[in-house]
Amino acid sequence: MLTKLDLNHFLKAFRSVLTEDDLNEALRRVTNMLGFSQFAMGHHVDLTCPPQGAIRLSTYNEDWVSHVLERAYFAEDPIHLASTKTVNGFSWHDVGDIIRLTPRHKQILSEAIGFGLGAGFTVPVHLPGEYQGTCSFAARSLDQLHENALPIAQLCGTFAFEAARRIMRKKLSLRIPLYRTLRRDRWKRLSSSEGERPTGRSAIFSAYRDRPPMNMSRG
Repeated sequence: MLTKLDLNHFLKAFRSVLTEDDLNEALRRVTNMLGFSQFAMGHHVDLTCPPQGAIRLSTYNEDWVSHVLERAYFAEDPIHLASTKTVNGFSWHDVGDIIRLTPRHKQILSEAIGFGLGAGFTVPVHLPGEYQGTCSFAARSLDQLHENALPIAQLCGTFAFEAARRIMRKKLSLRIPLYRTLRRDRWKRLSSSEGERPTGRSAIFSAYRDRPPMNMSRG
């Protein structure tokens, strides 16, 4: 059973991380200790042309990421849609109670199972003036979760996202841009280039690279 001491240790780690590599490692440890196997954290943006300042960090299966991008599933992700309807963390098996699932939604959820994303827990992140985001913890099933894993995941998700924002501000030497600024930057990118296809490993902060991040879908 995870204790208050474990929780304080996790949260202290997120408060003290200084780089995206440190944050990635902290998220990996928490993910494994809670009984999950993968995580994805980031803003909900167009992955083919991400705006400056968009956060994206993930260990999702790379084949799933490619699958998502090829089919543009990120635009219709049911987990992302459900996250806009609540401020509480939620289990993926409850998503049908939060939104009306379309055939397309059900197809996405069904196909994700084959990539080790059969179950999970998502923490919504809503900040006025910024893109909506989430921190998701995933596994083939929730059978191996430790007791108290979900409330701890809720807290760790919010602390991890705030750590990412802090690191981003330091990297860019400016505050996280407001939505209008981000939207304007996105349209400039769309009008000036066709963008590139994401490649490479997963842990990426998209604002630090010219190409889009490849971390999706359920983040």
